[in-house]
Amino acid sequence: MNTIIENVVLNEENSKSLLTNLGIDCSILEKENFSVKEIIGSEKYNSEKEILEIINEFSEFEIKDKSGDFIGARMGRPEKAKLRKLIGSPNVLFPVGAEGGRLRSLNAALEKGKIRSSFPILKCNSCGKETIYNTCENCGNKTEKKYYCYDCRAIFDSICEIHNKGQSFTSMNLDIGHYFSKAVEKLKFQRVEIPVLIKGVRGTSSAGHQIENIAKGILRAKHGLQVNKDGTIRFDATELPLTAFKPKEISVGIEKLKSIGYDKDIFGEELTDKEQILELKPHDIILPSCIDSADEKADDVFIRICNFVDELLEKFYGIQKFYNVKKKEDLIGQLGVFMAPHNCAGVACRIIGFSNTQGVFASPYMHAAVRRDCDGDEAAIMLLLDVLLNFSLEFLPSHRGGTQDAPLVLNAKIDAGEVDDQIMDFELTSKYPIELYRLAELRKHSSEIKIPNVKSRLKEGKDNFTNIGFTHDTNNINDGVVCSSYKFLATMNDKLRHQMELVEKIRAADTTDTARLVIDRHFIKDMRGNLRGFSTQSFRCVECNEILRRPPLSGTCSKCNGKLIFTVNEGGIKKYLEPAINLAEKYNVSPYMKQNLEMIKRYIDSIFGKETDKQEALARWF
Repeated sequence: MNTIIENVVLNEENSKSLLTNLGIDCSILEKENFSVKEIIGSEKYNSEKEILEIINEFSEFEIKDKSGDFIGARMGRPEKAKLRKLIGSPNVLFPVGAEGGRLRSLNAALEKGKIRSSFPILKCNSCGKETIYNTCENCGNKTEKKYYCYDCRAIFDSICEIHNKGQSFTSMNLDIGHYFSKAVEKLKFQRVEIPVLIKGVRGTSSAGHQIENIAKGILRAKHGLQVNKDGTIRFDATELPLTAFKPKEISVGIEKLKSIGYDKDIFGEELTDKEQILELKPHDIILPSCIDSADEKADDVFIRICNFVDELLEKFYGIQKFYNVKKKEDLIGQLGVFMAPHNCAGVACRIIGFSNTQGVFASPYMHAAVRRDCDGDEAAIMLLLDVLLNFSLEFLPSHRGGTQDAPLVLNAKIDAGEVDDQIMDFELTSKYPIELYRLAELRKHSSEIKIPNVKSRLKEGKDNFTNIGFTHDTNNINDGVVCSSYKFLATMNDKLRHQMELVEKIRAADTTDTARLVIDRHFIKDMRGNLRGFSTQSFRCVECNEILRRPPLSGTCSKCNGKLIFTVNEGGIKKYLEPAINLAEKYNVSPYMKQNLEMIKRYIDSIFGKETDKQEALARWF
């Protein structure tokens, strides 16, 4: 039996449990002077038995294997809590074409006086004005859709009878000044109130090329908000499951919680103290409000959304404000829509508090209702009135999958039997029986022990949303790491250095194998992928963002004569080369992997040249 001798320091507070496990009388600690021999005894053991078996020979009671079996897992995605932004971070679903420039700026297009893009064709029967809006910007009446026939090159009230075809949009040179001035006039804005940058989209991709009113974009830009593809504003956050909470954990007062239905704790006692435990209701959510993160605080974002909606109601629709939110406490009780990506159904939710995390806490039933696996995925939260006012199916792209990630359906009530099937195995208990652990030691299947779960309660006809229980208590759900090092470390070199420093400290980890995995699964794949991308890349204009498959003979953009640049650059290809080579040398990976890196380096050098091959000024040699 190999013996490892190390220096171990025991403090008086924690040493009693160790000595008791070893069958040693703890009264020895009361002596002023005692020797190590008195503690461990004079006998020497040279046994082939397992360590736990040897310890149990000393101990007065049986000690179980606390570690059991280990299951390896890859690192999960880093936490997230931020406003969703489309490419270009548009404020409004209004096409600005090439006239919007690199920033897709409506202000820049306004200076040019016109926009060339596809717009819907509508006409007001009251004033006879041809427009691009469903409501006439002149008289406020509803407009009617018209159709353009490309063969006749004419506009008709319906599909062309001669050619039996027609479309409700056409490409035109739009007088942007007219529509912008009408939007400012409707909002009753002074010139100084107009945001200096209002961003639109390059072009629309919906079937009818429907657009938003410019006035909505002006208001969103004023409040620092961006629009999603369906006209809504979304806040994305990592999903975190929660069954119970304390008032102190979500920054909400006792009276406020009682006013929204939280009047009794899990034991049926009247709510009077911030330390009492309350059961989270299935439609309620707790927003992320992490103060130690570079991400956005959800309360700040939703206050801005509420203010945007109120100003929209008052100045655009001409009705009273609804939210009147001034501080984050005013958000308590407000309704929203909870939705997962790649889905087409949202679930009504209610904001009840805020946590110092970068994830949204919600009931397991809520996570399952949006068809997610409860933990580690990502969900979007929208303000309900924003969805009701601004969502439109006609904004969605016409290509395949365009209707995904859009609230086509709103679920107002969660049914425990109609959500994702994984919830059926969700256990509803406050403690596990000792039989579970005994069977686990024997590696028996978990189904051999019967624990109440959602499936069994549904069969019994019992309420699934109350008395859920929890097995592990905590003082405060916010007392954890709120921002992982993966996020606050700026560069990949920093991330890699910290990872390998940790691996070097862990005896169970093989540093060489870890280095091999990082190089093989990450660095090499990335470099090869970027090299392929470089050989098939396109070119981008820095002025108008036009993408060209091949550069024109003139060497400049064919639309605006702007400068053309690579979409895949040298730095993006070489960024992992040096870290990979250093890692391979330091941790002595296999010769095969070193040669693999050397071949990639030679290939990169053949394209971009070696560092020593850079041209120098002739004057340097005189």
